[in-house]
Amino acid sequence: MSRLIAILAGIAVILIAVIVAVPLFIPASVYKERVVSIVKSQTGRDLAIGGNVGLSFFPRLAVKVENVSLSNASWAKDRDMVAMREMRAALKILPLFRGEVEIDSFVLVDPVIHLEVRADGTPNWQFSTAQAPAATAQAPAAQGPGGAALKQIRLGDVSISNGSATYRNARTGASLAFEKVNLDLAMPSLDEPFKADGSLVWNSEPLKLSLVADRPRALASGGETPITFALASSKIDATYKGSIRPLEGLRFAGDVKLATASVRQLSAWLGHPLPAGNGFGPLSIEGRASGESGNYAFSDAKVNLDGMNATGALTVATGGARPLVKGKLAVDRIDTNAYLASNDTSAAPKPVGDAAESGNGGWSNEPLDLSGLRAVNADIAFSAGELLFKKIRVGESALALRLNDGVMTVNLSRLALYEGSGTGMVALDGSAREARVRASFTISGVAAQPLLADAADFKRLDGRTALNFAIETAGTSQREMIGALGGKGEVRFTNGAIKGVNVAQLIRTVATNPVTGWGSGGTQDTDFSELGGTFTIERGILTNSDLRLLSPLVRVSGAGTVDLPHRTLNYRIAPKLAATLEGQGGAADTKGLEVPLIIEGPWAAPKFRPDLQSMLQNPQGTIEQLKGLKGEGGKELLKGLLGGSKSETQPQTTEPESATPQAPSGETGGTQQTAPSGEKPKPGETLKKLFGG
Repeated sequence: MSRLIAILAGIAVILIAVIVAVPLFIPASVYKERVVSIVKSQTGRDLAIGGNVGLSFFPRLAVKVENVSLSNASWAKDRDMVAMREMRAALKILPLFRGEVEIDSFVLVDPVIHLEVRADGTPNWQFSTAQAPAATAQAPAAQGPGGAALKQIRLGDVSISNGSATYRNARTGASLAFEKVNLDLAMPSLDEPFKADGSLVWNSEPLKLSLVADRPRALASGGETPITFALASSKIDATYKGSIRPLEGLRFAGDVKLATASVRQLSAWLGHPLPAGNGFGPLSIEGRASGESGNYAFSDAKVNLDGMNATGALTVATGGARPLVKGKLAVDRIDTNAYLASNDTSAAPKPVGDAAESGNGGWSNEPLDLSGLRAVNADIAFSAGELLFKKIRVGESALALRLNDGVMTVNLSRLALYEGSGTGMVALDGSAREARVRASFTISGVAAQPLLADAADFKRLDGRTALNFAIETAGTSQREMIGALGGKGEVRFTNGAIKGVNVAQLIRTVATNPVTGWGSGGTQDTDFSELGGTFTIERGILTNSDLRLLSPLVRVSGAGTVDLPHRTLNYRIAPKLAATLEGQGGAADTKGLEVPLIIEGPWAAPKFRPDLQSMLQNPQGTIEQLKGLKGEGGKELLKGLLGGSKSETQPQTTEPESATPQAPSGETGGTQQTAPSGEKPKPGETLKKLFGG
């Protein structure tokens, strides 16, 4: 028995010696030729091995190949599909007898991989001569010895060191290039988590990656598995925790978080730079994400963009010429200025003309670029706590936003505006070089002063406002748009005041101080119960012909123009100092002192002067209007106009002409001018002296 054991032991030693020694006695060229021949027959590609080949069979099947490359498809741009400085692989032998594949190590050093898709959709990793036997070749891959099913796969030391890869798709235009790829993989078994950690450089940006897949066996059979993925870089940080099915069409569903310090920088890094501006800055997104076949959804979403916060749900479809975004969002505020203005203040236009003199500054010549509207299509319902456009602040509102081929339409079904409310529509057309804007609004109960101050830097009107208008314009800058503005509308102010101008006091001041009375419009206000009219706008010139103001002491009618491009006024108004305090629109208004005024100049600092020519056409009528005023006010005005004392200028009931009035005193020479004794002053001359004629 002992002799038999010794014989068997000797045979075993001899077999082990042969397994270990055979590779030492077989030339490496035999290995190379055999491997090259097998690869050629299976793929139709040429395998080149420029360095040494090391091979061993026990206790593991191990191979080491240096300077190896595999040729590319004949139509591909790069000569080799795969090339590497060194490849090391080791497979444990004994587990194979149990139907298991245990890779002890698999290391690629300096690999270069070029993947490419032809315009007809053919990939360069499709091997033409291998298509026929592919079905039969797959069977052994899933079988162990004796035809047993493959039970297990284990990965030991699997890594890629300093690799690079490119991907080109002539069908879609996609092009990617990865450098400095370093990756470590680990998988104790098909039923234990698969882990991958590494880094790479894409588009000059270092990225760190980590991946954990809980059920590798499910992935291998085309099923789903729980997965955790993280990507970190200076451009973007993203995490995903959910499920994924990568084969037979990507499908996923899970929780996602994404953050970037600048959407603008991220978009440029991805190859889609946005127009210059100060919008599209910090962005963070979190919520439930799902997707399949180019359709993606975000539910329970929380989005923060440029300090604006939104919650809701969105869907994104990427199958069209532009991504299509649909959804419903509640936003705390929308600041459109971030997407219309540039950070560059050095190029701001200098004030010119009257605008410069008033200190308000002119309209901006900065180019408007709405091409960012062409990036996506959208159909989104918003509820917003605040909407900011230029200086105009819109309060809590509900709007529907549609964006199609660069044209954005915003319909406001609920609009809170400066203590009032209404509805409106704004359309921005960024589909061409010249931007176009259309807007229409119907609002009521609005506080006029803050609205006009924010909309046009005009602060001289106060009250409650009701207005409706429809306007449109086009241009490449704010100045061009104001110059091309057209439209029409109606505006009514109630229970308000004209700030800084007391028309009644102005008339009294002029009557008593004819030389200096027109120097200013006063420092007080003109209260009114109603002020308004209709208007048209053509090429930036607003025209009004039915202005009407009703006030306890003054009635005003007027007409004129507002030059929006130059921010100037040219208005003629006819204020009438009422003969009585009773009524603001009835028959009592027909009598009173009417002194037509010309208002002209920059709208921030207009100048007032009398329409002397109009008054001189009927000087006697003006005197008679003044005589017709009731009460002490009329007497005082008549006194100031005719220059007599209160007792001397008291009009008589039957013969007022018998009074001998004095001409009003001048303030330039210091001497009081009087009419020669016995002469009655002529009304025309008196008015000329009164108004400096």
